[in-house]
Amino acid sequence: MSISWVKSLQCKSRAYDDVHVTSVSCRNSYQNLKDVVNVDPSKPRLKPDRPGPFESKVKRSKSVKPNKPTEQCNADRDRRSVSGPMTKGSGPITGLVGVTELVEGHPSRNVVEIIFRTRWGSGGFPGRVEMVFKVQTPSSGSARFEEYRDSVKKRAGPGSGSGARCVADGNEMMRFHCLGPTTGLSAATMMEGCDGATSAPVVTYSGSGVAHERAGGGKGRRAMAVCRVIAGRVLKRVDPVVGKTGEFDSVSGENGELLVYDSRAILPCFLIIYRL
Repeated sequence: MSISWVKSLQCKSRAYDDVHVTSVSCRNSYQNLKDVVNVDPSKPRLKPDRPGPFESKVKRSKSVKPNKPTEQCNADRDRRSVSGPMTKGSGPITGLVGVTELVEGHPSRNVVEIIFRTRWGSGGFPGRVEMVFKVQTPSSGSARFEEYRDSVKKRAGPGSGSGARCVADGNEMMRFHCLGPTTGLSAATMMEGCDGATSAPVVTYSGSGVAHERAGGGKGRRAMAVCRVIAGRVLKRVDPVVGKTGEFDSVSGENGELLVYDSRAILPCFLIIYRL
């Protein structure tokens, strides 16, 4: 029986239990984290005191309020720097309208931070998580992601030798994609290159620390996307550039690197702003 790696990362108004951290292999076991969250969409959310540039669509979770006025000012400043209107071809999901901030103490943010920190590496995360946003996915984006999953499952049907995970859920995983420095950039600009409306390949990583290093590393303010990824049939090769797209859906490299041939396999769910 297949178990989703994380039902709380479905980019819907409800977040559920069972956060699973997986590796590239269809056969490797899951590591479970529990996230008991129920965000009621009927409840009003706090709005930013001042609109950001580009008529920002960022919303703020009402679960926990900042303790100090300075924290509110910083939050307003940060929302302006990471949000912006999403247009076709400018973001990971066509029609993406915004992101919702998960403030400190919010249960979903706690789970996302745990995953981010524990997957950094043996030395531990040396920096500070400043903000966590939940990506708002339109129905068209979710439908495209599920359609791609169905196509992978069909290709990995009985007798294909693709493994139970591939047949059951398309071999879905949690992956990291570092977006680099955030200074002066909108969310649309930061998340370019993961456009689910195209068939361009996208590289993701099993660890947040490796994703940071492969994106250039260094100190300062950075952005990291936590994504759901349909890995499908994985070709294990040292160099992912030489994979065969006809027989496999993705190819794995060194240090938890995974290249998917079709960006429709990527569904960004959380955006983490951190500083080293």
